[in-house]
Formats: sequence, structure tokens, C-alpha cells
Amino acid sequence: MDYLEYSTKVKSRYNGSKSIEGKENLIDVLYDEKFEWKWFATKLKMFSFISYSSIVEENTIKAYSKTTFEYARKNYKGLPRGIQNGFTSFALLASEDISKEAIDFVQRRPTKHFSAFEMPILYDLNREVLYFYRNTPIWGQIYYEYFREYILKNFSCISS
Repeated sequence: MDYLEYSTKVKSRYNGSKSIEGKENLIDVLYDEKFEWKWFATKLKMFSFISYSSIVEENTIKAYSKTTFEYARKNYKGLPRGIQNGFTSFALLASEDISKEAIDFVQRRPTKHFSAFEMPILYDLNREVLYFYRNTPIWGQIYYEYFREYILKNFSCISS
């Protein structure tokens, strides 16, 4: 699958997207919100970012995740974070050439933030495989089952 086909499938699951300038390419920004009573009546604002890189090394995904997280932090609107509100930055980078170190990085516990989540994700276009953190940390544990479901539902191309 090529990147255009992949990104078109992913974007079709959202009500719209916009593009921002990235280091190498444009980054598609998708937005969603979710409120759950089981999260102690919390609303999460979810920013999803999708872009392409010809080669992904560990430093590539680290920089991309940090950049997209900062975009989400600056564009977060609503009640102050921590008062029944927070945000998640799902930073997906697709490529045909992903290093083992990059895969290891996204499968480790993501960076902790106050009332915000940074979720780096890789999509291997050749093998059609998603790489991301699949465990549940203590910090933010009530959200991680939903995060895994969200990632699989919105970024996997195995079904749909």
C-alpha cells in the first residue's frame, strides 16, 4: 500500500482534516473529542497527526512526536487541563523503511505529561503493520484501553 492510499483511508474515518507544514512533508491533522463517565467524567480532545517519511530512525519519530505534541498543546481549547479535561496527541508516521530502534522507541512507555498524552505510532506501508505502545502504565491507566482501541480502529487498514 502506498502512503496516498493509506492516508486517504485514515482521513475518511474523520469529519475533516487540515494540513500543516512538517519538516519533510505536510502533516494531516485530524481532531476528535471523547467524554467518558468511567474516566471520572473527563473529556479528551484527541489530535491525530499523519505524515510520511521515506526513512524513519528513532530520532525522526522522537522529533515528530514532540513537534505534534506541541502543536496539540498550543491548539488545545476548553477548560484548563486537569479539570475534567485533557488531550492526546496521536503522532503517526508512515514509511516503507523503519529502523528497529524507531520501532523499539514507540513500543516503550510514552513520555508523561500533566493531563496530556503523547502517543507516537509507526505504520509500515510494506507490511501494513502498526507499531505503538500496547501496555498499560499506572499513570493514565484508565485511558489506555481506549487509546489502543482508538489506534487500531482509526489507523489500521486490515479491516475496512
